[in-house]
Amino acid sequence: MKTASTETLSVQFPDIYESVRTIWESARGEHFEKDEYASIIIVGLNEVSHFDKYKGKDLTERFLNSCLEARGIVNIVQDKTLPVAGATSTIRITQSEEGFLYYFGMVPVNSEFVYLITADCYARERSRYEPLFDETWQSLQYFGNPWTAMKKQKDALSALFGEDDDDETDGEAGTPEIPSFEIPADGKERFTVGDVTFQISLDEDNPVHIYELDGSLNIQINGEAPDYENHPDILNDYEDGKVYLRFSFKQIYEAGVPTGQFTYQNSRDDTYISSLWKSGFYYSLDLNGKVTLKEGWLGIEGYMANTYGEERYPIQVAVRIPQEALDWSKYTFAKLEELDTAPATMVTRLSLTDPPADAVDAALRPLTELENLLVYFKNGKSFTEIPKAIRKLKRLKQLTLSGIGNVTHIPEWIGDLKALEELHISGSKAEGMHPYILQLPLLKRLYLHNNQLGSIAPGLPETLERLVLDNNQLSTVPASWVTHKNLKSLNIQNNPLEHLPAGIENIARLDLETEKKMALLDYTYKGADGKGTVTWNNSIYEAQQHPDLQQILNAQTSALLPTVQPQARAAVGFYTVAEDDYARTGQHRFGGLPDLPTGVGYPFFTTHDGEEKAWQFIAQINCADVAPLQQYLPRTGILYFFIKDQEQSDPLVMYYDGDIATLQSARELTITEEDVYDQNGVYAPWMADTAKYPSIPHAWNNELEDDPDEAEALKQALYPNNTRPAHSINSYVFKQHDNPEAEAVDKLKGKPEDWMVLLRVSSDNNPGFNFWDAGEIYFVIHKSDLAKKEFSNVYCGLESS
Repeated sequence: MKTASTETLSVQFPDIYESVRTIWESARGEHFEKDEYASIIIVGLNEVSHFDKYKGKDLTERFLNSCLEARGIVNIVQDKTLPVAGATSTIRITQSEEGFLYYFGMVPVNSEFVYLITADCYARERSRYEPLFDETWQSLQYFGNPWTAMKKQKDALSALFGEDDDDETDGEAGTPEIPSFEIPADGKERFTVGDVTFQISLDEDNPVHIYELDGSLNIQINGEAPDYENHPDILNDYEDGKVYLRFSFKQIYEAGVPTGQFTYQNSRDDTYISSLWKSGFYYSLDLNGKVTLKEGWLGIEGYMANTYGEERYPIQVAVRIPQEALDWSKYTFAKLEELDTAPATMVTRLSLTDPPADAVDAALRPLTELENLLVYFKNGKSFTEIPKAIRKLKRLKQLTLSGIGNVTHIPEWIGDLKALEELHISGSKAEGMHPYILQLPLLKRLYLHNNQLGSIAPGLPETLERLVLDNNQLSTVPASWVTHKNLKSLNIQNNPLEHLPAGIENIARLDLETEKKMALLDYTYKGADGKGTVTWNNSIYEAQQHPDLQQILNAQTSALLPTVQPQARAAVGFYTVAEDDYARTGQHRFGGLPDLPTGVGYPFFTTHDGEEKAWQFIAQINCADVAPLQQYLPRTGILYFFIKDQEQSDPLVMYYDGDIATLQSARELTITEEDVYDQNGVYAPWMADTAKYPSIPHAWNNELEDDPDEAEALKQALYPNNTRPAHSINSYVFKQHDNPEAEAVDKLKGKPEDWMVLLRVSSDNNPGFNFWDAGEIYFVIHKSDLAKKEFSNVYCGLESS
């Protein structure tokens, strides 16, 4: 973890965030993959008055509403709370139509100040990054005087931008007002920062272009300083003087010429109409100034400034834009004014936020080539009926109408838009939808969330793959959906459901509250072999049924003991103690390679690309060795644990119950780093010692969160020799949300209490385990399968701790 501190806060960023810096009373971490932006986390101090402009009866409600306006058009993914800095933080997670996930959190300090977190990533990477966002946010500590710190921040900003300079006198050191960009009279390009003059080039691998994913204009300016060693205050020490500024712009079309001006503070445009990524500069330097697109040029006037603005280096950039290469048919027009100078037949993508409702219909009529249309009202002033001009847009592939709170009827003629592949209608008061709309022949994705739909017709397009109906008034869904051939994802959360057809749970991804799944669906576990379950003895998993563990519990004096004692589990811990040279076969081993039965080859699988790749070996457990410590595992044999990789932790658990003396040594295997699919390759092999102990819930368990310090102290006291085992069986696992057993139920059915943690494996420096960022993986098995020694239906999850 990387710690960043200011005058009033300290926060820890996961190690994958390569660039971590503080900017006044905020801390910022950035993560890139393959030189591309992947994720950012910002934690900082702000004033409560910042939220006064948003609707809401209290601060929490105003904060939640602000999240809907902070990043353009978004949909709510989840609201939740987390314990942060001794308080309860409200968190809202949203997703944009372009596929980005945004994470917002707030924790009040007093009546005047709050701390905020803002983080983002690609939505498809949510399962990877959300635990990191939670982890960072929960590491927050605040202290000091927020009034003094905020005043210093405001004074620095005012000085930096030449505001409130009325007291400045001639000859005093001050910051002049940043001038507007003017095209060089000599027509020559330039790129200077302080006393550094860069040789300029536009990026050959990433030329000026319209980015197809979101329709923005992308420009990357590369610079190279020949005498970079002489400027350590401006340039970093590992790019050899090479820098770049990469911009993304929206709302800049004017008669085929990119036009607009954007103000940056700390490398950020608060309007989010433009964005900046930079590389090669000293880590604490940020752009502060004006970025201008004008008459075929990109210009920058302003300063590169460090954290507190104490060091400022004037920046001047003037670069020609080769606009003749731009394909404006890929551009997303985002203002009605942009349409005034654009040929109507060139406009294929249009995204309008809060347009004048009565102007939309007329603006759409000439746009006969439109393929993607989004109209979003976040101000509540939507049209009262869906514009009829849309009916004529026969080339539309994607239609989004969001925040249309004044609309009560979804017209049947939407079914005439036969080219539609994706349809979003959300935030209306519509209570129904004509079946004709559901027969669109090419429709793959249908989003109808946050309406008032009380029912929906049974017929769905054969092509439909995803259907989103959360936050409606549905009491059931049609039984015909169960046999739909292509429907892979169905979201029916937050509906007053009373009945669901049998088999709906077999849809590959069913988003529905677990309690409703249990109440309305057959979630009976059928067994790994499909032949049902056998009875098992539940008491063998409980610590209080084992006299020696009960004695350990009774020796504790904690006031929490009556609460945790009935929940304590009979766990086995593993401690990696020495490197394994493979001299002995069949002993406990974490990392390295396994000792496999004679005639059994190392397991491989076929990737999506058709490659044959090796599973990654995690551990082998000698069941006979741990038999005296517990009663639930097989009494003899070896358990082997593998995963594909950390991104898709599909598990493979193998069990061998033969003669251990006949095992072939791992030395005989020829598996190399290149064979293994996971980028970590083959871990270092380590032997492990074992010990049994009573495992109790973590401090943030609902019943313990009122006294987390006492709960953690008790848990520590119950560890063997007061030392937490690196790995364990039948233990509790720290989770931000739910628990491993509930996760297994969500994917494989059954009841949470009928599943157990077959193995928890933590990040461990000895073998080199590092799951995401100091996290842990866990293998979970149904107790019936364990009793049958059937290991083919094990669930595996990952939590970044």
